[in-house]
Formats: sequence, structure tokens, C-alpha cells
Amino acid sequence: MANKRLVSLIAATMLSAGAQAAVIFQDNFDSEAGAPGVTQLNYNAFANWTVSHGTVDVVAMPNGYGISCAGGSGKCVDMDGSTNNAGRLTSNAFTLSAGTYTLSFDVSGNQRGGNTDTMRFRLDGFVNELVTLAWNAPWQTISRTFTVSSDTTESIIFNHRAGDNVGIMLDNVVLRSVAVAEPATLTLLGLGLAGLGFARRRKV
Repeated sequence: MANKRLVSLIAATMLSAGAQAAVIFQDNFDSEAGAPGVTQLNYNAFANWTVSHGTVDVVAMPNGYGISCAGGSGKCVDMDGSTNNAGRLTSNAFTLSAGTYTLSFDVSGNQRGGNTDTMRFRLDGFVNELVTLAWNAPWQTISRTFTVSSDTTESIIFNHRAGDNVGIMLDNVVLRSVAVAEPATLTLLGLGLAGLGFARRRKV
């Protein structure tokens, strides 16, 4: 029993040391400027983003023209602002070391009727896809995992198509590293488990 406890403790310690996940970039837009609950049209004062084309609106609940943000509170972004020129959001640049990462974000349809909307999300060289949503598509999380082979400096880009002042809603953007145990850690864990098996056989 003591051997089993010892091996379990060693395994837990090695895994926690060799497999650490970390948030690289995160934004739910709730800290953007403006009075609480007041929607900001054609907003371009983001803390972590630049509107590099067109316009976007920061929608704030509860006075957001009937729009609900993810989770039913806080703020979110209407990717097609109020100038008939859909927006492109480019995040502040960050550096990624070699490793595996996951990009995730929440989106919904425009919630106001009309045609479907399309938006491209991109992290150059690693993720480049389109998302198309009907106006009444509910909030959903999109997640993509990718691998970086060498150090690189990147930005996340959301680029909305069309321009009729109602667009896909965006919230809760997160980029995090994926915990992967180092080979040496896995080897030590294997030896520990083998030792436990040997100890059990000696008792039989």
C-alpha cells in the first residue's frame, strides 16, 4: 500500500512539473471603455485590438438593442458596425514558442434577422477558416488546436464579410498553450509504474 502511495505521489508531481498549460491571450471585452450597460457604436478604443478595417460595435447588456452576449451578461462585439462597412479586428501581437496551442472563441448569429453572415478567423500560418451563421444561430464555442514548430510573433484576426450593419457577434477569445508532458517525465512515470508492478508481484 505504501509503495502504491509513493508511486502515485511521484507520478502526480512529475506530471504537474512536465505539463503546464498557460493562457497566452484572453479577452471577453467586458473591460472596454464606456458606461456600464451602454453600447458603443463604431468603437475603436480596444485595449487588446485594433479595428484595422471598417467598423465594429461594442454591445453592452442590458441595453444592447435586444442583443444577448455570451452567458447573458457583460459585453460583446458586433463585427459589422454601423457604417455599412463590416469590421476587421486585429489583436495585439504576441510571441508563441514551439508547442501546441488552442484558439477558442464564442460566436452567435446577428440576433436581428436577415441573411446569414460570414466571418474569417485567422492566426497566420496556423488557422485560417470561415464561419457562417444564420441570424438566429445560438451562442457556440469554436475551438482549433495547432502546433508551432519554432518561435513566432503572431496576431489573431477576425474579418467580417458584407456590410449591412448587423453582423456575427463575438465574445470570449482565448489562446492558450496545451499541456504536453515532456518525454523525460513520461519515461520516469513509466519507470515508477513498472516499479509498482514489480512490488505487487513480489507480494504474491
